[in-house]
Amino acid sequence: MKRVQFAASLLLLILLGAGSVFAGAQDDTAGTGEWKWERKVTLVCPWGVGGGADGTLRPLQPLLQQILGVPVEIVNVEGAGGANGVNFAYKQPADGYTYVLCTQSIILLDLQKILPFDYRKEMQPVSKLVHSTNLIIGSKKAMRGKYSNFSELIAYAKAHPQQLSCGMLTATGQDSVSMKQTLAFALGVSIPDVDKYIKTVSYGGGAEMSAALVGGHLSLGVTGAEEIKGLVDSGDIAPLIAISENRVSAVPDVPCTGELGIKSFVGSWRAIYARTNTPKAALDSMAAALQKAWSMAPYQEFMKNAGYLDRPGYANAADTLKLQTGEYVVFSDYLKAIGLLK
Repeated sequence: MKRVQFAASLLLLILLGAGSVFAGAQDDTAGTGEWKWERKVTLVCPWGVGGGADGTLRPLQPLLQQILGVPVEIVNVEGAGGANGVNFAYKQPADGYTYVLCTQSIILLDLQKILPFDYRKEMQPVSKLVHSTNLIIGSKKAMRGKYSNFSELIAYAKAHPQQLSCGMLTATGQDSVSMKQTLAFALGVSIPDVDKYIKTVSYGGGAEMSAALVGGHLSLGVTGAEEIKGLVDSGDIAPLIAISENRVSAVPDVPCTGELGIKSFVGSWRAIYARTNTPKAALDSMAAALQKAWSMAPYQEFMKNAGYLDRPGYANAADTLKLQTGEYVVFSDYLKAIGLLK
């Protein structure tokens, strides 16, 4: 009899323990829906380590791991202005375990038929994370004795055509659009004629472009406000203008295009995408996890320090798709203006 009672008591303890473990697991994966995460999740970044795209994912990674309960790996597949990375993600199985960070630069690639697949048909947004503000920045070393602010830069460019160079990560990406729109308005010329005044140089990654600016080998650069805080603090880089409707918190003393009457406001937004035939349960679970991670204190602190809170950041799949649709119009008009699209 005692043996039976002991066995019953032991079975009860085991069941209670199992119930506690299950309850804990439910807490750890709260908000991930009905999908059960069983193995590593891959986040593909189509740009190199050290840039704004990569920097958006790094603080997100440990939070997603905590929420999903499985490892989350960031894989950088750079090159071809983002085409290599998004194509890499497209070639992976649509099983719910591969996602890719996309920006307007991928829209521009799609409009030019550079991607080997139909982007709008084959990829879908899951959640938008951030919407940053672009800055035109100057190398302190290169600008010494020539100009010290944006107005002086424009005057110098007019008087010394082709003597200044401007770096960007994609020659026909959103950074190029924001730079050429801004300079075209300021110089009073058409977008194609900007090249008559300032040469453009493409770089494979943000670290490479920053090194060229610090060394004075590059006059100007276009980058997100969040990417250059360290170089501004060190005195190597001078922000000249924020490409936004209002001044940005990261550099509050720097004028913006809105206050100068320059109709140029393109800033990089970054969103998580997946293949369209990914299981809906996985997409819903990932969307819930992304929203939860985005709302957590560590990621909010990251966005505050990076200046990402100046514009609305998070958006669900439907709102991101609506934004994407509008951006196709904006960038189609730009490509037509520079003769790359009929």
